[in-house]
Amino acid sequence: MSRISKRWSGEEPSAPFIIRLLRKLRPRKISLKRQIGEVIYRLDVQMDKLDETLNRLRDRDKELLEKTVKAYIAKDFARATIYANEVAELRKMAKIVLASRLALEKVKIRLETIRELGDVAAVMAPIIPILKGLKSQLAGIIPEISVELEEITNSMNSMLMELGQVTTTALSSPMLTEEAKRVLLEAQALAEEKIKENFPKIPPEIKIPIPKERAKVPIPSTLAITTRPTAVRPTARIRLSPRVLEEKVLEYIKAHRGFIDINDCAQIFGVQKEDVLKALKSLERKGKIKLKA
Repeated sequence: MSRISKRWSGEEPSAPFIIRLLRKLRPRKISLKRQIGEVIYRLDVQMDKLDETLNRLRDRDKELLEKTVKAYIAKDFARATIYANEVAELRKMAKIVLASRLALEKVKIRLETIRELGDVAAVMAPIIPILKGLKSQLAGIIPEISVELEEITNSMNSMLMELGQVTTTALSSPMLTEEAKRVLLEAQALAEEKIKENFPKIPPEIKIPIPKERAKVPIPSTLAITTRPTAVRPTARIRLSPRVLEEKVLEYIKAHRGFIDINDCAQIFGVQKEDVLKALKSLERKGKIKLKA
């Protein structure tokens, strides 16, 4: 029986009595087949998380699209523009999430093939660059999944190193292989088609006029802040990085000619009022705005 076969099944070669006794006293190595089964389970968990995120994004998209239409009908073109831009950004995020979900499914299928056939090195090695690519894609959207994918990648690296099928230098290479690029591009193309099918289009009759002078409105030296009470119904919160939120808040201020309603801004972007206030303070520190209560 070859070394890989023994490692695959978890069997140990015959050895003197004292050696076998010592082996019983120390933790027994988990077979490769079982380790791969654990990786498959962890991938299933991450795919479920991506499905949940996609559902939240879809619900948020529907809500924002309805608000875009209402704002347009009310001839509030500044607000309609903000909503429409947010829909576009949200769909970019949804495309990345869905593409990652589809690519992980391909990885899972390959691992199931390994579990059934035992062809470890030939099938597992090409998977690792795919996981590295997905980890980078999701780092700015769902950090916890990105961290989990890194841990899964490390587990698979350890399996290959135990078998002597890969070197430490090869594992540390940041470059995507051609196969990894192909898998990721195929997943992106398929995700784009599914987004078009499952996310409703903005009605073609809605053409939001954006006057050039409005698009380039400078922020006044003093920014007026209002906190008009609004009836905000609970919505799915989509996590935005501080930098992205600052950009969106700045866009809101420009569209409203130097005024901001904290409650309204928080509702549009699906964040807490405290997040908007932090973004405003950060923008003021950077000299981009000047606050006035």
